[in-house]
Amino acid sequence: MGRVIWLEGIIGAGKTTLGRALSTALQLRAIEEPVETNPFLTDFYQDPRRWAFPMQIHLLHARFAMQQLAAAEALTSRGAILDRGLPGDRVFAKMLTEDGFISSREWQTYEMAYDVMTASLRPPSLILYLDVEPAVALDRARVRARGCETGLTLEYLTRLQRGYLDLLVQVESGKHAWSRGMSILRVPWNVDHQGIDGIVDEIRRRT
Repeated sequence: MGRVIWLEGIIGAGKTTLGRALSTALQLRAIEEPVETNPFLTDFYQDPRRWAFPMQIHLLHARFAMQQLAAAEALTSRGAILDRGLPGDRVFAKMLTEDGFISSREWQTYEMAYDVMTASLRPPSLILYLDVEPAVALDRARVRARGCETGLTLEYLTRLQRGYLDLLVQVESGKHAWSRGMSILRVPWNVDHQGIDGIVDEIRRRT
């Protein structure tokens, strides 16, 4: 059985760069975040209250398909490294609900779909979380200059970090059936493009 790794972190953490490097080092298939193929993204930034829910439902299904692909890779090859799993994506949806862009009725619908998908989830071999300060992530996002990220703020990334840290606590405590026994590797990544040999060794040791 091959490895399945969820690579998690806030926007601008450096997941794509590290994911590609680990994919090469560990001979895993890199399954990257579908940013450029999201048909709702432009509409969402123009009218978030109208488009937040369909966008998150679209992302939920896209990530579920990515996780099914990763599970298939683990059966037939060395495995895959996945750019954000379903629980990480839920952090974003929950923030949109807290901000009033997703209604309580829509959130209940989202949760129903999420629960069905996580019930059939193949737990990853490891969650690798890039621990990056929001100010550093904001600078990186500005350098790469994706059009959809021009409105990012330090406050938003700070809230996103809190949401992620809450998720990690839930995973470590085994709060969810899918998270029991799951291993988390937290990597300090305020300085990116550093050597990954130590990360590779730790992944091999844990999986």
